[in-house]
Amino acid sequence: MYRDLLQQAVRLATHDPTRPRQANLRRAVSSAYYALFHLLVDEATRVQIGAQHSQAAFRHVLGRAFAHGVMKEACKSFGGGSLKKGVAKGLPAGFVVPIAIRDLATTFVNLQDRRHAADYDLTERFKRSDVLVLIGHVEGRIQAFNNLASSTEKRFFLACLWAWKDLANR
Repeated sequence: MYRDLLQQAVRLATHDPTRPRQANLRRAVSSAYYALFHLLVDEATRVQIGAQHSQAAFRHVLGRAFAHGVMKEACKSFGGGSLKKGVAKGLPAGFVVPIAIRDLATTFVNLQDRRHAADYDLTERFKRSDVLVLIGHVEGRIQAFNNLASSTEKRFFLACLWAWKDLANR
């Protein structure tokens, strides 16, 4: 689904040939955010449930447990490169968040803020060039994350996206 949402974002941002409508640019920003959101939910549920077609219904049900605010808090920590004490406690000494995860997490936080501005702040004006750069940035971060080999660190990040609230308060 995330690929479709990214394509939709590009189509919306480029729909009006001469004078882009704010509604299209705003929806493009929102679509880019939801592309990243759904990519992360899909990846996390595949780690938890499995990637087989027969497991799709279970992934979809588990996917409903992901909350935007919780994911943002987890991404703030991972994006900063150091985890909260309650989360880091018990991890191997010298645990380092891989750069592809840090970059993707930071992008998620920033993109969620831009989506809020696009959806709720009518005083905010968007430019086509900025929106297209944002979409390209999201595509690049997703590509880098997808190219990151499966690892304990990657699986841990994905699990933290739904478990963060409980982990961070321990």
